[in-house]
Amino acid sequence: MRRLRIFTKHLTSEEIAALSALAAASGFAADEIETVLEIGAPLVDCDDEVILIPISAAACAAPDLEDDVKQVSNGARRAICVWPEGAEAEIEVPASARKYAYSIVPWNAEKLQAAAADDDVLIFEMPSGDVIPKVYTERNLCVDEEAQPK
Repeated sequence: MRRLRIFTKHLTSEEIAALSALAAASGFAADEIETVLEIGAPLVDCDDEVILIPISAAACAAPDLEDDVKQVSNGARRAICVWPEGAEAEIEVPASARKYAYSIVPWNAEKLQAAAADDDVLIFEMPSGDVIPKVYTERNLCVDEEAQPK
């Protein structure tokens, strides 16, 4: 059995209804969609649990977003973050979404369906559909490249 749990902690009732409609349009049946205020423990009777986490302005501003999102890694489940409908392309991707999300999708039922299908389809896109730029990280070399081999 699969289950889509929509994390609604920082959402209005209108946003919850819109996300539920997006989930239904992406192929989830009404009995597979559940709204939750906290992520909690994994479901024991579920073999494909997806946590849908909206990355709205209110959610991104919440100081406990990372604590909430990292709970998804407790158990065999995936976090899919979704940009709000009509979000601007200039929004900063939350660090917690970069760290813990299986995919970050724009408001698009087909892309949500592809990411939720559990076919190893990873989508990391901005609200506009452009690929999220990779974060530059400085390499930490363990060896001195200037040293000569003996």
